[in-house]
Amino acid sequence: MSLALCILFFLLQTYALTEIANGIKLQLSHASLVFENNLSHEQRNQRLLSQSYASSLVSRKSKNPNLLISPQVGIQSPYYYMVKIGIGTFKPEPRYPSFRSYYLYMDSGSDLLWMQCEGCRASGGRCFPQKEPVYPNNRSSSYRPILCNKNNNSLCEPNHCINGSCSYNMSYLDNTFSSGILASENFVFNSDVGRTELVRNLVFGCGVYNRKTYGNSSNQIAGVMGLGWGSYSIVAQANSITRGIFSYCLPPIDNKNTSNWPITYLRFGGDVIKRPDLKVTPLLRVKDQTVYHLVLQGISINNKRLTSLSDRDFQLRGDGSGGCIIDSGTPFSRLVQPAYTVLIKALKRHFWNRRSSKLNLGGLELCYERRKNEGYKNLPSMTFHFKNADLVVRPESLFLVLDKIGSVKGEYFCLAIIPSDFISVLGSYQQTNQRFVYDTKQNQLLFGPQDCSKDA
Repeated sequence: MSLALCILFFLLQTYALTEIANGIKLQLSHASLVFENNLSHEQRNQRLLSQSYASSLVSRKSKNPNLLISPQVGIQSPYYYMVKIGIGTFKPEPRYPSFRSYYLYMDSGSDLLWMQCEGCRASGGRCFPQKEPVYPNNRSSSYRPILCNKNNNSLCEPNHCINGSCSYNMSYLDNTFSSGILASENFVFNSDVGRTELVRNLVFGCGVYNRKTYGNSSNQIAGVMGLGWGSYSIVAQANSITRGIFSYCLPPIDNKNTSNWPITYLRFGGDVIKRPDLKVTPLLRVKDQTVYHLVLQGISINNKRLTSLSDRDFQLRGDGSGGCIIDSGTPFSRLVQPAYTVLIKALKRHFWNRRSSKLNLGGLELCYERRKNEGYKNLPSMTFHFKNADLVVRPESLFLVLDKIGSVKGEYFCLAIIPSDFISVLGSYQQTNQRFVYDTKQNQLLFGPQDCSKDA
């Protein structure tokens, strides 16, 4: 992996509306912002690590019972997986179709789909930098704010209003946030037959006061697509389409070869195939939380169980701390401090003959130096022992390998897991080259190894 952690590449998807389709799918797009040239190793990794601390925090009847939605998946550096969607109804112009297209950050740790709207440009508003103009919601003929004085929408919380419209407020653990108006709007998604499908009247958050740290003006992410538990989630709102099931397969990121980002999809409902070889573990909801909880019972390094750890180290406590969740919106996995300490000690024993490095890579604590470029060779795997199912994380999804600067030969490798005082998280970096299926009806998470570059 190259020293640079940013990727200059994005996929553009051309949309065409269709009245009849066998299904819809959303393509995950691998799109990158351009980091400022003077950003150091530490600054680039700090952005990635801050995002690892950030997450966890209206039904439409389809005319076609076989409708599928599978947006394409991609990534913006550093490791922001995102989907591209169409939104709104506009008078066609030479430069624009009858809707607007935006990238949204894919987050299974929250439930609301929200994006920046033109109100953030007004007095009293706040926008974070993004490449495309913010959504011109007031110009869309299908945009409908949800009014507070009408109690016919269960997604509107009483007494949460802005100028007579229902409001929302999303807060994240890295002190970023979004607040604004709840509204209904028409959305356009990729079809499983290569076309697109119009999904009407989905409730979303029209953000007018927003703070996110996706980067500079080259940032392509305009908001968040929440996939978690909760009534705001597209999984719940479009239940007749999604059937309460979604799936993805995240390819690993090769910064030395960014020109061939593989096409992969966020799949819903009937477009999700439950392979018979997939392992199954319970998917839990805790009270009214939107995150997906898992039962983590232990950890192994190179198939050797860390016996000083037990399921008690990962139990959910009465105050809401502890436990383990899976989150596509957290890049690097996190372990509660006692488990992290045991893991670090075990890896230090494993690398006893290696030269440790004092690199300050924005918070990655365990780093080693190698005089030769070996990539991921001779690095161990790690197994998360979930209830009834083991997830084996290969070295390329466990470590971050960085070339030395300039003409100096050799490289560094660092454990891409960080400590946590609150909760353990299975992040997206450790999810690569695995098929994940979330079944919210059966309360199951299914997973198994897969070459995600062949997801198309």
